[in-house]
Amino acid sequence: MPVETTETPIEGQLARLRRYGEMLSDFGRMAADSSDVERLVQLACVQAARGIGIRHTKVLRHRPEHGDLVIVGGVGWNPGVVGHVRLAADLASPPGQALRTSQPNIIDDLPNDPEFRYAPVLRDHGVVSALNVPVTVDGDVWGVLEVDSDVPRHFGPDDVQFLSALANTLGLALRSRLGLRGVLDTAADTARLLAQERMLRSELEHRSKNDLQLIMSLLVMQRRRSTDPEVKRMLSHVLDRVTAIGVAHDQLNLDRSTGQIELSDYLQALCANLSQRREGVAIETMLDRVEMPHVRAVPLGLIVNELVTNALKHAFPEGRCGTIRVEFANSPGGEGRLCVRDDGVGMGPPRPGSSGTELVQRLVQQVGGRLARAEQMQGTGICVFFPLVT
Repeated sequence: MPVETTETPIEGQLARLRRYGEMLSDFGRMAADSSDVERLVQLACVQAARGIGIRHTKVLRHRPEHGDLVIVGGVGWNPGVVGHVRLAADLASPPGQALRTSQPNIIDDLPNDPEFRYAPVLRDHGVVSALNVPVTVDGDVWGVLEVDSDVPRHFGPDDVQFLSALANTLGLALRSRLGLRGVLDTAADTARLLAQERMLRSELEHRSKNDLQLIMSLLVMQRRRSTDPEVKRMLSHVLDRVTAIGVAHDQLNLDRSTGQIELSDYLQALCANLSQRREGVAIETMLDRVEMPHVRAVPLGLIVNELVTNALKHAFPEGRCGTIRVEFANSPGGEGRLCVRDDGVGMGPPRPGSSGTELVQRLVQQVGGRLARAEQMQGTGICVFFPLVT
């Protein structure tokens, strides 16, 4: 009769580690033979699924110009998901937190975790546990590699190490395919000087972004450790504001030759970041295009972040649906008008002593502007008027 064998926990762990090593080795070999970015991304998803033994995997690419993460590759998803579905890039989004903190992110019970939003695409596929790791290309977080389980599962350190190694290998392969290379030694002296200047600017931007990611990572850690609901709420407010600054850095990195930001692109990305926080409430934009220095654009973005967040919280009680509209107009006289309007029940007068109200007033002063309540038939409208040139 057959002999029954049992595998010890140590043997099981060793077998898993051997499998992880084989998956990484296979992916490295296949990545070297592939020149197509889409194929590279899909290979990473396949190897992640095979290595961890899971049905759903995906790669999401960060789109700074849209303020979101779009699924560009995946295994186990229904038709119409890969290449089309986008997720928010804020801290309440599982892949968004991995993007913003540049750290792996483990979620054991996603439907019941108050820290995270349960995205419809994950709910539709019954995903309950997830592991996200950042994909870094040339020092910037390019996107996120994620594995999703439709049965309760805790991803351990070995899983995190394997998926991080796979994401790092993918990042290195993408770097060469996307043409992110240094300047050739044979270039002319002027070209080398220009390249050196751009490299120094890029290094400063990387350090600034890394500092923001470190700050967000520390704040997230403190929020998780705190048992005081009020402290958690305050830390969440701080994280929202730091995220708004991070979105501005994303826009700055789109053009490494200037310190200017296209305000409409920044506000559009910021609103896209906020748009998935509340089902049934749409955020619309009507934005004139104007470039301004980073130091002036950030306060305006923080103003929009505060006003839109406040409208999401107070203007649509008891599940009411509606619309928030963000407008920016560039008047011929050199004055900008930035308005946030909603068609909800109204937010009421500013609360004395409110940190959000005080912050908005200080930010308005910082750009040399003035704050005014907009007249409208329904809901609340708040406008900021400020000089475009100082």
